[in-house]
Amino acid sequence: MKKIFVLRHSKSSWKDLSLGDFHRPLNCRGKTDGLMIASYLCDRIEKIDFLHCSSSVRTYETSKFFIDRIKFIEIKYDESLYHCSSSQIINNIKHYKEQYNSAMIIAHNPGLTNLINEIADVILDNLPTTGLIEICFDCELWSDISQENSTVIDIKFPKQLK
Repeated sequence: MKKIFVLRHSKSSWKDLSLGDFHRPLNCRGKTDGLMIASYLCDRIEKIDFLHCSSSVRTYETSKFFIDRIKFIEIKYDESLYHCSSSQIINNIKHYKEQYNSAMIIAHNPGLTNLINEIADVILDNLPTTGLIEICFDCELWSDISQENSTVIDIKFPKQLK
């Protein structure tokens, strides 16, 4: 059994217009929502094997809420996750180390919404900021994950916890 937690970064700030998209930090709502969803998840689980996170400022800052509350065996910040396509994300997942049975991906739309629609047994119009989807795959190898062997275990958006 393989499991992924797909998380879109928390809400970012547009306050400093001199910053490029990659360098935008979280705004106040993003910090509140990041803490809220991380607290929700850590009440359910203690450990995720692998954290694969875009290296943008907003994804990095989002990841810290989870790293402070959940044990990760390996953490990788990856510039290639910055605005990559769902097919690129799927290719990454299919090459995760087999010793890992669970992974969290923190990245961006539209790639994450498209990813969910391609590999999960749900259709999602939009994964909102700090939206979390937990998906289990009835397979032993990352290379075998597919929509056909997926089961969505949980979908949680910040507005559901407010």
